[in-house]
Amino acid sequence: MKNDIDSILNSLFAGGRLNVGTNAKSRAARDAEAFLENLERAKKNTDTDLGQRISDLDRLNDEAQKSMDEMRRLLESDGIEPKPAAVQTVQKEEHPVTTGAEEEPPKDTAQMFKEARAVAGDTVIGQDAFLNSLFTAFKRPGIMGTPEGKPAAVIVVSGKEGTGRHSALYAAAAALAKSGALKNGKVVTLDLSRYASADDSKLLMQDLFSAMQSGNEVILFENFDKCHKSLLPMIAALAEDGALQLSTRYALQKGMLIEVGTALVPNAVSEVKLNGQFLVFITDKKDSAFTDAFGAPFLMSVTDFCRTEEFTAESLMRIGQMAMEGLAARAKDRLKFTLHFGADAAQYLAAQFSRKDGVESMDRICERCFRLLSEAKLHKNAGALACDVKVTKDGLVFVFPEFTVSAEEEKQTVNQAAVDEVKAEMDRIVGLTEVKDYVLSLERNYVIQRLRESRGMKADVPTMHMIFTGNPGTGKTTIARLVARYLKAMGVLTGGQLIEVTRADLVGKYVGHTAPLTQQVIRSAIGGVLFIDEAYALYRGQDDSFGLEAIDTIVKGMEDNRQDLIVILAGYSREMEEFLTANSGLRSRFPNIIEFPDYTAAELTKIARITAEGKGYVLDKTCEPPLEAYFMRRQMTDARTAGNGRMARNLIEDAILNQSRRLTMGDVTQLTKENLETLLPEDFELTEE
Repeated sequence: MKNDIDSILNSLFAGGRLNVGTNAKSRAARDAEAFLENLERAKKNTDTDLGQRISDLDRLNDEAQKSMDEMRRLLESDGIEPKPAAVQTVQKEEHPVTTGAEEEPPKDTAQMFKEARAVAGDTVIGQDAFLNSLFTAFKRPGIMGTPEGKPAAVIVVSGKEGTGRHSALYAAAAALAKSGALKNGKVVTLDLSRYASADDSKLLMQDLFSAMQSGNEVILFENFDKCHKSLLPMIAALAEDGALQLSTRYALQKGMLIEVGTALVPNAVSEVKLNGQFLVFITDKKDSAFTDAFGAPFLMSVTDFCRTEEFTAESLMRIGQMAMEGLAARAKDRLKFTLHFGADAAQYLAAQFSRKDGVESMDRICERCFRLLSEAKLHKNAGALACDVKVTKDGLVFVFPEFTVSAEEEKQTVNQAAVDEVKAEMDRIVGLTEVKDYVLSLERNYVIQRLRESRGMKADVPTMHMIFTGNPGTGKTTIARLVARYLKAMGVLTGGQLIEVTRADLVGKYVGHTAPLTQQVIRSAIGGVLFIDEAYALYRGQDDSFGLEAIDTIVKGMEDNRQDLIVILAGYSREMEEFLTANSGLRSRFPNIIEFPDYTAAELTKIARITAEGKGYVLDKTCEPPLEAYFMRRQMTDARTAGNGRMARNLIEDAILNQSRRLTMGDVTQLTKENLETLLPEDFELTEE
């Protein structure tokens, strides 16, 4: 073999120089052809061990490939194209294990899309025209091609709320992935309403980068109309150019973009680019709204407009029928229950269709029915049974031979007993009339919004994040704890716990420690209220990178858990006002600033009396005038350091100790119940500090 290769090379370099003329090229071709003939003979040598022969063929093939590549390079460098017959590549021969089954030929793109469309059509009902346009949008890049660095396509999905825009997109992407037309079919969503402030640009850029690097092929944008106008050009740049120029220096660390300012660091990033993803915008606005928000160049980058239609009564009946069939199949498979139902059950589900929730409103009912049937299976120790599904005014009823399972329509989730208990506690709190009125207004607004939703009207529960400002001891923590329980009782929160923290619980001690620490606190508060006392301590100026990182993490946590987390910040009025300048996005996220006034002398005297009663003591009537005078002097001197309600409680605790000393100076056997429970003026130390 080595001699064959040498012969080829000698023919090219005869006489010590490269020979590329006609005769030289012919000689090279002849030598190459002879070499190939020898290779074929080697392959046909059946007397050699099969394993050794395969090894030899692979080695020969590698050597031949290198020789052919070198010859081609030499010929091309002299401006002569080699003839295909002389330089054909010898392909490696594969030797698979024969199973007797023929491999399925690869599907072409048209077949992939056809199969995916059929699969999506089985789950998305009543939107055939929309699905056709959506699949055309996904198919377009394969037909027209995608310029390098540009998005695969920019798709606008429009239609009224509750018409299945999201579910159709998810179903289409999943079906395309299953057929092989997409890699994974996963959709990463960016809710642009989270970036309502101009100062949210860094947060938006970080989230865009994460979405672009996620590996998912579809990036979905929602609520563009609620995004701050100054940030929309960032989105438009991605659609138009496929890249986003960064306004400051960032470095890539552990998959995240970290702002480095003017520092010279490795892995510096000046722009982020798309990886050929599909950009999808979902909206219920008119197409002209995009022009108003993004401008004409963006509109020109849109490749497809896909619009859903409102569901017809027939479509909703089909969806209801499918939902009932799914419930029946699940009950049969998991519970061994056979459900017999008629068209009235499907009609009942269709009537529960909610524009706000779409077909999910039907899915929730079916899920609740399955849970109730599962409970019956457990508690009744039921075997394989059949039941008739009936429809009543209250919902679906499953009639078994020996028992009945009723899936009545879920009522309002307000726990009225718990609400009344919280109200009673607030009534016992001294003062704070305006604060208590605000808390009670939360219930009134929540009830009205849920009522609007139940009647198909637009409902929007306002942001409930709050800032409590005021001096220490004015009841901020007490009210925060009641707010947590109150919102839990109303069904706004799932847990109702109060997690009280300060800067020390949120800010780490070294680089990379703060974000995980803050995230851990946020996770513990999900379902309840995160109460950050002396929140202004988180911001100690622009050089406090740890504090700013904690603030950014809190803001992101609020956005990621908007439905089940309330954050309350507390602190002095002046300091909290300065704190809000750390990130102007803070002010927009905390629209409810509630001032806790200092207690009056009369209110503090009342607090002292209530505190004493709570500990099993009573104030002698002669105590109140000197106490009120004392409180007035202290509040006039400096209410901020006096302590407010805390001062009154501390004063009672000191008086109880003084009373004990006074009583033990005499004969304790002669003490009456009245002596033991009464606090006298001499038990109070009412001197000025």
